[in-house]
Amino acid sequence: MKIIKSTLTLLAFIATAHASIVVSDSDFYLDASGQNPMGTDRTISDFSVAAGEKLVVTTTMEGGDISGITFGGISLNSVYNTANGVQRITTYYLDVTTATTDDVVVSYVAETAGTMGFAAISISGAAAGGPADFSSSATQNAGLIDIETGSLVIGTFTVNSAGSITPTVPPVTDPLTPSIEIYDQEYIGNGGTSGNVTYFTSPTDGTYNYGFSGGNTRPAAGAVVFNAIPEPSTFLLLGLAALTLVEANRRRK
Repeated sequence: MKIIKSTLTLLAFIATAHASIVVSDSDFYLDASGQNPMGTDRTISDFSVAAGEKLVVTTTMEGGDISGITFGGISLNSVYNTANGVQRITTYYLDVTTATTDDVVVSYVAETAGTMGFAAISISGAAAGGPADFSSSATQNAGLIDIETGSLVIGTFTVNSAGSITPTVPPVTDPLTPSIEIYDQEYIGNGGTSGNVTYFTSPTDGTYNYGFSGGNTRPAAGAVVFNAIPEPSTFLLLGLAALTLVEANRRRK
């Protein structure tokens, strides 16, 4: 019976264990002071993503629109493209199957001008496909998202002109899950917008109103939630359960 109890205890422990997502690398681009080019692509050069990782790219903008984002010529999938007529936020992702070092290119819609900052983030350990949840608002500075322990949350925030953007803290104060800013910039380009991209790993399950405080007029806020690959696999749990049953049956004989 001790073996059975030990196995059941192990099963219970594994069933409640949570995998986590690791941010492997990140980089960002910001329009230079006074820059407001017409329909010009923006590029992060020589960004590396390992096989099996996910690339997430998110933009903060004023004016204009983008037609898409590519990595090594491969188009990323859009999660949201949200604007209030002036400020705009977008997020895209791509599951990368082959280790790649290449350019991340954000393409503007032709004949539109605007200022932009954008971030590229490579992550490992995330479930394949799009985010488990997301929110985006062209008029509010926060939105509701469903999170679970180990989820990676990436927030994208922008306001008109200059404004200090302070993302809300994770739902539980935990020194092991701090918020990490990729960029926080006032007066991007010609000074028409401020932008912030921040991420954190969720320390708990639940629904969370994620956004920012401070800033200026015309806020736009977005967030994507990527959940970790389930750990352990269902097959491992079934295998351990089968061993427990075999042991229980043997003990009865």
